[in-house]
Amino acid sequence: MRKWMLLLGMLLFLDVGMIGNMKDATSLDALRRAGMPVKVFEAAGMGREEMEKYLPFWKDLHYFPVAFQREQPSQQFYFQDTWKEIRTFGGERVHEGCDIFGEEDKREYYPVVSITDGKVEKVGWLPLGGWRIGIRSPGGGFFYYAHLSSYAKKFQEGESVKAGEILGFLGDTGYGSEGTSGKFPCHLHLGIYVRTKDKEEDPLNPYPVLCFLKKRQKNFFY
Repeated sequence: MRKWMLLLGMLLFLDVGMIGNMKDATSLDALRRAGMPVKVFEAAGMGREEMEKYLPFWKDLHYFPVAFQREQPSQQFYFQDTWKEIRTFGGERVHEGCDIFGEEDKREYYPVVSITDGKVEKVGWLPLGGWRIGIRSPGGGFFYYAHLSSYAKKFQEGESVKAGEILGFLGDTGYGSEGTSGKFPCHLHLGIYVRTKDKEEDPLNPYPVLCFLKKRQKNFFY
């Protein structure tokens, strides 16, 4: 009798595990159908629950956030997965974003464009981020663009922007009082945040988003 009960318990355990695996597989298939690069997320150490936080705004994604000149189409942009690496300016903290560098270390050279349609929620100077702008997409993602050398125009909070619209130019502002620049190479810091039941702004790793968008770069004549 005891052997039969033990066998039944093992079968029930296996069934629960199989059901759980089937649910995970079904959920991942839904993410794949939505166009999400599941393998890139998994390589970044994310599980299904973390991936699902990106799903509400995934359809909002249209353009890589930095553009290049049409007459130099061979240029590349570089970024790595530096999520949660240690930073020390202003006290020890972790890196809540991804940095994008161009081949040229120049201010006012590369346009920074909006990844999504949306509305401006934050704009102006921050000691860490320098000249920055934050845009909320229709699906609820908050996209934070920092270290701009300048803005394309005088943006107002609540103003609508279109995907691909120039927000400003890649630069090296920040790490000090208003106007500070030159403390690091020119680059764009991109942050992505979502609202959850536990956090007003929950940070997400932008690296998989950038991998997805890297072939969607805009070209400009200027």
